[in-house]
Amino acid sequence: MKSAEWYLNNYKTEELLAAFDRQDVCVSYSGNYRRSVLSQVHNSCELLLVEKGRAEYQVNDEVYQVEQNTVLIIGATDRHRFTFTEVPYIRYGLTVMPSFLQSLPIINGYMNVYRTQSLRNHHKLIGIDDVIFGRMIQILWQLREETQETGAGRGDMVYALMLELTVILKRLLNLESQNTSEAYKSMNEIKNHIDLCYGGDLSLGELSRRFFLQPNTISKNFRKVWGKNINQYINSVRITNAVRILESEEIGITELSEMVGYSNVNTFLRQFREKMDVSPLQYKKRMKQAMADIDTRQLFENEDTVER
Repeated sequence: MKSAEWYLNNYKTEELLAAFDRQDVCVSYSGNYRRSVLSQVHNSCELLLVEKGRAEYQVNDEVYQVEQNTVLIIGATDRHRFTFTEVPYIRYGLTVMPSFLQSLPIINGYMNVYRTQSLRNHHKLIGIDDVIFGRMIQILWQLREETQETGAGRGDMVYALMLELTVILKRLLNLESQNTSEAYKSMNEIKNHIDLCYGGDLSLGELSRRFFLQPNTISKNFRKVWGKNINQYINSVRITNAVRILESEEIGITELSEMVGYSNVNTFLRQFREKMDVSPLQYKKRMKQAMADIDTRQLFENEDTVER
């Protein structure tokens, strides 16, 4: 196994961002030595384990403080904006696709672990015991070795590691397993359909016909199971994928809006600004500037960094 120091910022930024939306499992180890601000959103759920420094994260409408031995959990499609308040800020990152988690026995009953936690629950993940925190980091390194080539999350070892990590987190958070009733299973199918078919017709009428459920039943049970209004979730998935496309392609706004499921470009622009606080063109410009400012090899030349 390669040393932790070898992995520090040893990636291409564009490839890492793409992995957040395409790979079952992606592990990174990164550090920032300058104070900066950046907004992100992606289809995977994200765990950040802070080794050094401090940062402030705004996830949706809540502000989370992180410091050494803290774990921050950010749910899939939840917009997050972070500010480094004490540098160097060094953290381990794990992104996992929800569809992969749902495919794993036992873990699929603890999907509530992989949502953005309430501020009350987040405080349970600050200042974690060194032994427990150290074991979580070991799990990430092992996951990195198991998935490094393709990011595929298949295999008994990957499942075992993810199960152990899930158990540790659910104990720290004192969470119970979710009820895997028929309602849960049907809402899980609807959520997966939204995640995959965001560009198509996702009206309640169409979902009702497809899944043989009354529209009111879908609305009520989706909120009960996933803690989100279904229309808000649909818009969140669509805008998250619009961001992903903007980061990787040159595309017109009208074409982009149609690609992610909006027949009216003004509706798309309103929803994009509501989630990202900027227009698509402004986001594209800011992301290009952010990528230009990031030198992925800078830390190896900085006297404060570790030796390779």
